[in-house]
Amino acid sequence: MAFCTLAVGVIAATSVSAEPPRTQLTKLMCVTALDPPSRAISVTAVMRPLKGTSKLQIKFQLYARSSSAHPFARVQGGDLNHWVSPSDPTLGQRSADVWSVIKQVVDLKAPATYRVRAIFRWIGAHNKVLGMMSRTSASCYQPELRPDLQVKTINVEAVQGNPNRNAYVAVIRNRGATAAGPFQVQFIDGSDVKSHSVATLPAHSTIHQRFIGPPCTSGPATVTADPVDAVDDYDRANNSLKVTCSASAGVSLAR
Repeated sequence: MAFCTLAVGVIAATSVSAEPPRTQLTKLMCVTALDPPSRAISVTAVMRPLKGTSKLQIKFQLYARSSSAHPFARVQGGDLNHWVSPSDPTLGQRSADVWSVIKQVVDLKAPATYRVRAIFRWIGAHNKVLGMMSRTSASCYQPELRPDLQVKTINVEAVQGNPNRNAYVAVIRNRGATAAGPFQVQFIDGSDVKSHSVATLPAHSTIHQRFIGPPCTSGPATVTADPVDAVDDYDRANNSLKVTCSASAGVSLAR
């Protein structure tokens, strides 16, 4: 996760009949993307001085949760959770001053929901805290859009007329939201290595890959989807499945 440098601007004040709010958190932008570095959340924090203010400060915090079943937890790192002040140290000492700060965080993990919290603090003479206020943005949901290849099952079958060989039928599934491909499906049983090429596998689709190999009792066989990491697969932990048999046929292994 990366944290962008603050973009700070000063807005000229105009006379209005109603007193503007002392703090605002506006312009939420939620950018979803297939490529993690392009995922982003940004907000604009606006702060006006209280009477007697000598310094303005804002602290940004990012909160995330992986699902609605979990509470929001604060994200650590970068320039989050640190007080920042205007580059002009006198900004905030005049009643008409306005400080506008754009905060952006990129390279967000997914799937997850994010919120930005801004804590505003007014400092007076002798570093006395005159007041504090916080505001929290609306939620920004980041879906995981990359493919997720999975070796779901391996079924071991007898080969008619050849008791010294077994057929291994692997079900390969793409659990992700976008198509995967091209990639290889590899079968390894001892020194016996075979592979099949797959041009593409649409999202939420499955294919069957059949390999002929040694009897299942000869040792553990492994089927791996995309062994050379050709696909930007967001969860590689489920790309391989191993089967160990005690009989030569009719064995099925599933996740």
